[in-house]
Amino acid sequence: MVLLRFGRLYRRSFRSFQLLLWRQLQQYGYVLIACGVALFVIGIRQLGGLQGLELKTFDSRVRHYATDVELPEVIVVGITEADIRHHNHWPLSDNTVAELLEHLQTYQPAAIGLDIYRDIDHPPGRERLVSQLTRENVYGVYDVGLNPARSNPAPQGMEHDRTGFADFVADTDGVIRRNFMFASIKPDEFYSLGLRLSLHVLRQRYGPDIFEKSLDGLTIAGTLFPTLKPNTGGYQNEDTGGYQVMFKYQTQNDAIRQVSLMSVLNDEVDPDWFKHKVVLVGTVAPSIKDTFFTSLNTQSKSKATTPGVILHAHAVSQILSVVEGNHALIWTWNQWQEMVWIGFWCLIGGVLVWHIQRFVLLTLTGAIALIILVSTGWLVFLYGGWIPIVPAVLGFAMVVSSTITYQVFYRTFYDPLTSLPNRISSLKRLQHYLNQRNTPEPMVALLLIDLDLFKSVNESLGVNVADRLLQIVAERIVQQMPGASVARVGGDQFAVILPAIAHTQAAIAMTDRLQKSLMSSIHIDGQAVSTTISIGIALHQKGQGYRAHELLQDAHRALGKAKNLGRDRHEVFNEDMRTHSVSQFQLEMELRRAGEGEQFQLYYQPIIDLVSGEIAGFEALIRWQHPERGTVPPNDFIGIAEDTGIILTMGDWILDEACRQIRQWQQLFPKVNPLFIGVNLSSRQFVQQDLATTIASVVQEHQIDPRGLKLELTESVAMEDVDSAILQLLKLKNRGLHISLDDFGTGYSSLSYLHRLPIDSLKIDKSFVDRMEIISENADIVGTIVSLGHRLKLDIIAEGVETMAQARLLKQLECQYAQGYFFAKPLPREAAAQLLIQDKHWHIEK
Repeated sequence: MVLLRFGRLYRRSFRSFQLLLWRQLQQYGYVLIACGVALFVIGIRQLGGLQGLELKTFDSRVRHYATDVELPEVIVVGITEADIRHHNHWPLSDNTVAELLEHLQTYQPAAIGLDIYRDIDHPPGRERLVSQLTRENVYGVYDVGLNPARSNPAPQGMEHDRTGFADFVADTDGVIRRNFMFASIKPDEFYSLGLRLSLHVLRQRYGPDIFEKSLDGLTIAGTLFPTLKPNTGGYQNEDTGGYQVMFKYQTQNDAIRQVSLMSVLNDEVDPDWFKHKVVLVGTVAPSIKDTFFTSLNTQSKSKATTPGVILHAHAVSQILSVVEGNHALIWTWNQWQEMVWIGFWCLIGGVLVWHIQRFVLLTLTGAIALIILVSTGWLVFLYGGWIPIVPAVLGFAMVVSSTITYQVFYRTFYDPLTSLPNRISSLKRLQHYLNQRNTPEPMVALLLIDLDLFKSVNESLGVNVADRLLQIVAERIVQQMPGASVARVGGDQFAVILPAIAHTQAAIAMTDRLQKSLMSSIHIDGQAVSTTISIGIALHQKGQGYRAHELLQDAHRALGKAKNLGRDRHEVFNEDMRTHSVSQFQLEMELRRAGEGEQFQLYYQPIIDLVSGEIAGFEALIRWQHPERGTVPPNDFIGIAEDTGIILTMGDWILDEACRQIRQWQQLFPKVNPLFIGVNLSSRQFVQQDLATTIASVVQEHQIDPRGLKLELTESVAMEDVDSAILQLLKLKNRGLHISLDDFGTGYSSLSYLHRLPIDSLKIDKSFVDRMEIISENADIVGTIVSLGHRLKLDIIAEGVETMAQARLLKQLECQYAQGYFFAKPLPREAAAQLLIQDKHWHIEK
């Protein structure tokens, strides 16, 4: 009886709890929604998903608040295109630079900063220039990286404490928003050019001991410049090494007083413009390409418009104005304050939706709330505060959005950008046509259209232009194929269904007409956009039970062949394409199992020291010993490994195996200069953020000198994104690793960047070594590359040496190392070891 009463009481209490909980949810459910959205938005923000938008918002504020007032303490002497044409020489001669400095000194400037490299002679006038560079108020720059000994050294006659690095820290979108002022890598200290010039001026005003550094930041003349943290403002896990502060550009670029080189040399300037000011000298000529994106010009979609010398002017002005109290540095909240701010606006959105039922009133109050939110952010920025606006707006909008039924339905079946049916709709329509029977025309044709090099259009002209291009293409396809069903089935792919085709030639004829007229005369915002299209054609008889996705797959195969054959063409599907596709898929599956079955093997090709004739090291080359196919050539599987990502696992194995082997050989065959081993880095490996850490751990595990591992990177990979490549190479160099630029000379584009790349050696491509004893032009090119490498203090390795004549000529050209079939083919481990046991030498006479 007692248990029965207890059970009844328990059930009543549970139901009461449920009712209370339901009532609370009905009354305060928006709180849970707001909290859930806030956590979601904060999570995305912490992962960096909103960083791009927050930085763009930051840029818009900077542009809005930047004035047209001249910077009071800075003037720029810009070397223009007209100046370069007048002197008919770049870089300018030492005499010209010296003459410029002599003129400037007569104007009594506080300091002069040369943002041009004078690390080598440009005669005539070297002695005259050196006499000017010894002046105490003249400062110069060095580059690349922070260590002047590894890059462009300080100009002759200039003390180290009158030089600064010219590097700027760019964000992931390539925009300069941070003033990189100082770095300390014991025992060395590195000052930016802007900081050097600012300290020169401030020491004249406040005395010599005005500069201190601490963990909190830099103290200059009693003013603290707190260093940025990785999560400052809109940044999430940003690289804030050294001492950096945010740029709050005080004025527009064109408001900074600038004069040309010739106007100074011809005394066509007012001396009062320069008196007691910081004078910065640098190029503003577009042809020199010393320009950057900044917050002031991110709206320029196609080109950077701020010269480096202008950035130095902004840096100097910022430091001086902050110390003098005329401007303040940008301040931010801590993480918890920002989270509370985002949560607050999510809660406001929930309150509005929960308590305002009328759509018009909800829209009006929501708009007012957003205006208040955005205005608050802009007003706070006016007083130097950077608070998160984008996450708050996003959270507010997500909570307010209550009904999206129509949008979900529309996006399920249509492409919102072009308003065409999407893949799902097109497959349903294609299946309908395939199922038809007894129609006048027996065949259905599917054209799969792909825009060639669309990624390049997107990256070079911007997303807006790329989107408009897709819209134009969609409109033209519809106009030119009135009887067809058109759909957008991928990012830059369109499907055209021709439901009534008599024969294959009819489809080809229609494709020819479409291909000739589709991409002609496209202009977007006054910009001519030129590209081509590739088309895959697949046909099938109606009523034979063929499935739509299979026909689309056939069209994809035909399109793939068209693109592989050079693009800007069309191909008709045939059964051989399916066979090849299946074969490639099978090879991919077998490649995935090859590592588990230990089918990979490293071969080692000797690299010969041409002076001593002995083996200096090896290049490790992977081979696939297939149990059924035999030896599979690398050209047959490396491309598949790259496309599928298998190359990453393969690359880790190669590194581990190569380091293990060279460690063993170094112990068995000790030399004055220990044996080294070269390992090729794939493009996929090279872009990994943790590459340097991974390789360093392998080197440490096998206890080898990092210099004994030569990482070989092809020229094409290095040139794909030069700035990113430099950052990655610097990470590797900081680990003590040796970097070699492979296949050098095949692209030519690297010549202009070679002095910036932190590398140790060049490998001359086989195409230049081949027949160079017969073709003098080849020998001249090789000689030029060797001379250039020696000038940059790089080791030179020649690939593909097949004759004694080639080896002799390389030795005469003072090439240090060579490899090729003349010396030895790539060998298995045991055969390579035999060469070391025999202490094999090759005697090559000049």
